[in-house]
Amino acid sequence: MNIRSFLVPIAALMAFAIPACIVLSNAGYFLGFADAAEFALVTRIGGIAHPPGFPAYVLTGKIWSMMMHLLGVSHIKAMVWFSVYCTATASTLVFLTMSRWLKKYYPETSEISLIIVGLVSAVSFVTGITAWYWAGNVEVYAMQVLAFAITFYGLTAFQMDRKKHQLIISAFGISLGLANHHLTMVLVLPFLLLFFKPDLFEQIKVLKKDVTKNKKQKEETTSKTTFISQLIKSKDLRLLLLYSFLMTSSFYCWMIFRAGIDLPFKFGNPDNFSRFLYHIAGGAWIENTGTTVKGLIALRFPYFMSITFGQIFLFMPFLILGFVELFRKKRYHLIYICLGYYLLILLYQLRIDQTSDTDAYMLPSFLLLTMIIPFGFMYVLSFNKLFIYLFPVLLITQVYLHFPKTDKRHFNINEALMQELDRSAPLNSTILIADWTTVIQYYYCRIADHFRPDLIVLNYDLKFTNYKILPAVYPEYYKEIKPEYDHFIELLGASHPQEIYNTGCSLDTPELLNAFDSVIVKMKELAAQKNAPFMCDPKAYIFLLRNNLLSNQGVMSGCFVSNMQTNSSKAFLNLDYAWLNSPILLKEPSATDKIVDIEAALDFSKNYYKGIGNDSLLYIAETSYEKIKELQRKMK
Repeated sequence: MNIRSFLVPIAALMAFAIPACIVLSNAGYFLGFADAAEFALVTRIGGIAHPPGFPAYVLTGKIWSMMMHLLGVSHIKAMVWFSVYCTATASTLVFLTMSRWLKKYYPETSEISLIIVGLVSAVSFVTGITAWYWAGNVEVYAMQVLAFAITFYGLTAFQMDRKKHQLIISAFGISLGLANHHLTMVLVLPFLLLFFKPDLFEQIKVLKKDVTKNKKQKEETTSKTTFISQLIKSKDLRLLLLYSFLMTSSFYCWMIFRAGIDLPFKFGNPDNFSRFLYHIAGGAWIENTGTTVKGLIALRFPYFMSITFGQIFLFMPFLILGFVELFRKKRYHLIYICLGYYLLILLYQLRIDQTSDTDAYMLPSFLLLTMIIPFGFMYVLSFNKLFIYLFPVLLITQVYLHFPKTDKRHFNINEALMQELDRSAPLNSTILIADWTTVIQYYYCRIADHFRPDLIVLNYDLKFTNYKILPAVYPEYYKEIKPEYDHFIELLGASHPQEIYNTGCSLDTPELLNAFDSVIVKMKELAAQKNAPFMCDPKAYIFLLRNNLLSNQGVMSGCFVSNMQTNSSKAFLNLDYAWLNSPILLKEPSATDKIVDIEAALDFSKNYYKGIGNDSLLYIAETSYEKIKELQRKMK
């Protein structure tokens, strides 16, 4: 029996089991900042996520959750497991891909050495800080890593075996990526052409030499060997594109189908051609990519260098040596693909004024850089084969050092925020909130867990990301404000058609502003009739105060500003949140907005308790305020 056929399947199983155990060892089963609650919600109901919609993640996540539900697994835990599964499967495919490369380029090396090198290299990706952190989140990024791993495994296998089913495998990976976080997959597509013509740049050099010899020869050579003409004639490439198009279209057709169904959450409502194009193009978010802030690149460059080093970490020398080894062996196409894609993504990210989950955009490029590491290992082994025993030790050391930095077991954002909302809001309160994380987490908990159904919790623009959310979530309340709300939406839709289905609320005409004010006035009247508070978080309060919709005599009710005395819990001032003391927080870009929100609430509390002469609570508020300011300095 061939020893390779025996060892490779065992090692492939280890490439799955080791990362899965590592991530699960410190995973937290809760919803984090930013979009986690949104993805939990849309995968639960089969809804539509924010642009570009991520239909591949939503559909597969929903199917996965349904299967886990049969085993008694909660939806949030199921979605965390889904991310772990995607990451561990990606690790397996990376191992199988590198195993093929190593066997081809180092046929004389022992099978055991090649397997150890491939296994350690594959698992090293998961033990990097960025990959480890996102591998246990309810987010799309683990699936995007899997899409890249499938794509590169399929193309590598096809390049060596030329079997048609391998094209289908790679096309499936491409379609998963294009129907998920499509930007990172779109940017890698030009590099994938090198799998069909790995000697492209060598041929260009030869062509240039021929041109200098004879102009006529140039014309003959160009007509026969131009890269584009060869690609056009490539039946294999045409099949790959066809398969990818059909599978990608299937995912987006499912999204369009769901948009036509009456769902409580369908961001963007892409049920016609114009809204569909707007949605998959990025919607309102794409505006952030159109301009570059002066000095932004220089400001962000150190950050991206730090997360690159944090991801590769102890294996950085082997990454550098891997490029040396590939250059020495003239495997230029692997250098062009892996390094070129990393630099392209890096350049793109440097010029975008984005903070939330910006490190996760780099994950596919980190995956490709990981594929260079085994060549660095082989370069070192060429000097002394005993170095093979060093590689597992480095992996174990990296796991030990990164474990506390990725430990989410006590980073329960969702529980802390909902507990604070619960104790800050009396019965039947109406609350306007500007903070995305709090609003979407409340909606998930209300729909999934029937949490505080007595509350009316709205984004401070009233419509959030789709004007149909309010009527769907609060049908009885909607009936009471229907004339005012419908009039506001009608005017907003006439002036800004996309905003009634997406984020944004441009109150840029007197008619629009008056219509918005009328809704707020009606909501305040209803709250007064029920003798219930009308409350806001600090940002929403300032917004309404500037529009003369609230008085400056607001009182503090926990973390909210209320129009009436509530005597609700003042425990907020103590900031008794375990996640504030987690080392993860210092590396969590998505936490920035929430920390600012807490700072503002404490600032309001200081002024309020100072104004009413409550020195004991003022002291607590001032102490907590300084704690938050110090935390912000550390996060910067």
